[in-house]
Amino acid sequence: MKLSSMFSRLIAVEFKKSRHKHSLLLLAIAVLLNYFYLFHGSSPDQQEWYKAFYDIPLINTLILSVLMAVLASQSVDMEHKGAMWNLLPTLESRAAIYFGKLLYGVIHLTLFCLFQMGMVILMGVSLGYEGTIPYTLIGSTFLAELVSGMIIYQVQCLLSLLFPSQFAALSIGFGGTLTGLFLAYVSTKAWTPWSVLLSLSPIGMDYQRASRTVTLFLRQITLPEILTALFYLIGVLLLGLYLFTRAEQGELRIGAGRFKAPQSAHSGLPVELIKLKRNPIWIPFLLIPLISAVIGTFNFVQNQGVLQNTWEDLWTQQSLFLGMFFLAPLVGILCSLLWRMEHQGSNWNLILTVTTPGKLVGDKWLTAVLLSSISILWIASIYLVTGKIILKLPGEVPGLFWIRMISAAVCLAAITAVQSMLSMISRSFAVPIALAFVGNITGLWLTVKGAYYAIPYSMLIYGMGSSSITGDLNVPVLLASCCFYILGAITFSILFLKRSDVRTHV
Repeated sequence: MKLSSMFSRLIAVEFKKSRHKHSLLLLAIAVLLNYFYLFHGSSPDQQEWYKAFYDIPLINTLILSVLMAVLASQSVDMEHKGAMWNLLPTLESRAAIYFGKLLYGVIHLTLFCLFQMGMVILMGVSLGYEGTIPYTLIGSTFLAELVSGMIIYQVQCLLSLLFPSQFAALSIGFGGTLTGLFLAYVSTKAWTPWSVLLSLSPIGMDYQRASRTVTLFLRQITLPEILTALFYLIGVLLLGLYLFTRAEQGELRIGAGRFKAPQSAHSGLPVELIKLKRNPIWIPFLLIPLISAVIGTFNFVQNQGVLQNTWEDLWTQQSLFLGMFFLAPLVGILCSLLWRMEHQGSNWNLILTVTTPGKLVGDKWLTAVLLSSISILWIASIYLVTGKIILKLPGEVPGLFWIRMISAAVCLAAITAVQSMLSMISRSFAVPIALAFVGNITGLWLTVKGAYYAIPYSMLIYGMGSSSITGDLNVPVLLASCCFYILGAITFSILFLKRSDVRTHV
């Protein structure tokens, strides 16, 4: 009774801390994204139920991974910002605090799975799917999502506990999600914690290349697959519990400040770059494009029966995951990091007395543009080296490629302006990142519908040419739309700061 009371209190505390972080809204958005993916498209004849439950692990390898990463970051962010790690263990045991955060994730994950399964049943019945409701499939998929979701949540929670910078934790999470998404199309084996969901899928697919027909079937989840999932689940739980309960404050936080200030605090670097001087933020901007390019090159080589040995097809494969899913959220992480210091303590009181709102907003935007442009230069360099030296592709690089790279950089400038505005307004580190991910998914849908100019996220997909590098490129419309969002977001940010009282964030 005492134990249950303690955990109830800890869960209540976690929900109180997150009451302004819109976690339920994030769940609703994740379910909505599932809806658009699952119920917009054709299904094999009389296999509508099988199609829905085959697609769920595929889409949730992406959506559920990101959702769990954001929730874990939210759960730990307040402790890092408020320097509460020394205080909390005097009130409760470290183990109790750790389990409280895990139960917070369990509750959100359970709600997501219930909402998702309810949506699938409702839509299946309303759309007239053949056969009775497959309750066995519902139950097995529900359990698979609970197990795989908690594995990812525990990994992200551990990363968020270890790294005072949520930039590092979320970047590792996005890199893992990208790898897991790739492995989902290559193998059903759980090579990483982010690949477990597909390995526990109850539906398999048989594709006949000659006739180009798809048949879905019930598959038997093997004992090694179950044991692998349990190994990840229990192993990460015990590792996190051990590290959290045994580590002292200074030992727990990787990258915590144990260095002396340099003699020349006022170096030649701009202020925002000085703040980031010892933060390895450049690593994700190099690593994630590299992962995307490696995955794309592998797909390009392995699917020459479908793809052509051309520069055009190589680019669509290398930039596909980066442009459509991960570049915008990565920019969102960067912008949240840039504004994080202002949201800590009473820094607003100080910063607005020594600079103007215009300079503050402009400096952060230019810094984000500079750092995010690294990813464009890097993926372009990888593309050229891969095509000319490694694969030795015939012909020349498409002339439109260079215009695409400039267009992508301009679109990134628009995205950074919007994300910087969102990160300035929101005290939450994770919410603007989640909105960037939602914007990417929405942008993909708008691009398919031909409304690429509607939001910056769709303009990035269109301008970068992730679906077709030699396709149509309306430069005037793209530039006009980008300028509109850049000027609009920066102007709104400046006016917001000018008309807001100086705030104390504690």
